[in-house]
Amino acid sequence: MINSTNAVCITGASRGIGRTIAHAFSTKGFPLILTARSVDQLSKVKEECLEAGASQVEIIEVDFLADNPLRELEQTQSEPSILINNAGDFLFKDLQDSTDHDYLHQFSVNALGTIRVTDHLLPVLSRQKQSLIVNICSKASVVGYADASAYSVSKHALYGYGKALRAHLLHFAPHVACTNILLGQTLSSSWDGLDVDHELLIDPVDLAEVIIALTRLGARTVVEEMTIMPSKGELPR
Repeated sequence: MINSTNAVCITGASRGIGRTIAHAFSTKGFPLILTARSVDQLSKVKEECLEAGASQVEIIEVDFLADNPLRELEQTQSEPSILINNAGDFLFKDLQDSTDHDYLHQFSVNALGTIRVTDHLLPVLSRQKQSLIVNICSKASVVGYADASAYSVSKHALYGYGKALRAHLLHFAPHVACTNILLGQTLSSSWDGLDVDHELLIDPVDLAEVIIALTRLGARTVVEEMTIMPSKGELPR
């Protein structure tokens, strides 16, 4: 079990799913390290989390498309025991219209960004008595979508990295759990402006509660993978 004195690093925490996860951990009193492309947007989330009960909140600018995206993360004051790789970008674009730039952009944000952050923090996580890495993958990690091909490719890559990471940790740091969450359609800012019944989407609060439950497992147990879907199934595309 990872108790609430241990810090939680959440990427992409300025809005949507990441923001909801940050709020949930705040109510349990965890200290937080929140990253996003915009520190200005994170400032408001920091205030919300402190009001909700977080013992401490650091906000750090991490832009996966920058030349040195982890520059600010190197200055973090806390050593996290939990890393939630949530940051990502969704591109709704048909395969026949997708360009090299689209694939590179989606891969840089959705896969390579997570790899870089995890690689950077892995020595810190390994030093803790018990740690947890959660990769927010997607149903698109195992299913190809022709109308979001670049996104699907990048999420397949993220899923593959998560499986390789678990294999590595199994031999070199078994006290560091790694869970890949194959997440179905979830209410987030990605749905802004679209004619979709929000009541048919996964409530991000439920996702946050699942992740918190993972922190309560003992060091002898790892949930390697789970799929979370809307109760009424996938919405028509």
